[in-house]
Amino acid sequence: LLMNWNDPSTSRKSELIFAINEMRSCSNQGALTKNAPLMFIAQQGDHYSTDKQYASGKDSVSERDRRSVVNLILEACVEANRSNLLQKYSFTAHVARSLRKLNANKECIKIVRGLVSRVGRCHHQVAMEEAIYAATEERDYVSLEMIMKKFEESGYDSTRLHI
Repeated sequence: LLMNWNDPSTSRKSELIFAINEMRSCSNQGALTKNAPLMFIAQQGDHYSTDKQYASGKDSVSERDRRSVVNLILEACVEANRSNLLQKYSFTAHVARSLRKLNANKECIKIVRGLVSRVGRCHHQVAMEEAIYAATEERDYVSLEMIMKKFEESGYDSTRLHI
């Protein structure tokens, strides 16, 4: 956590506001945002359910709110790219999982396509797995082939994936 709060029911919201303000303030000043606020934003999909029924301990999210959270995660990715945090597989794993949980498959695919387009082994295993599932659901066979190829070239076993 970035900070401790006395009221756990409002701490996540307060922490998110802090993270957003920190990210935007640094961006406006041309400074690099620290990793903790960006990582916190990247994990926001964990707190929402796009299902009509409430998931245990998760908030149901409207389409407008879902889109806002997706855009916020993408904004964090832009900032993370400036500081090279986007190259860390722990960050991209959170981003890909959050985008998938928010039904933002196309955005997940786009982020991961950027990662796998680089030369050499790709260490973003979880992000690639999430993008493979996203591409399968979206029937984006061009992206699926590209990501699967890099997944296997990077030494990961695609036979264990449930596609």
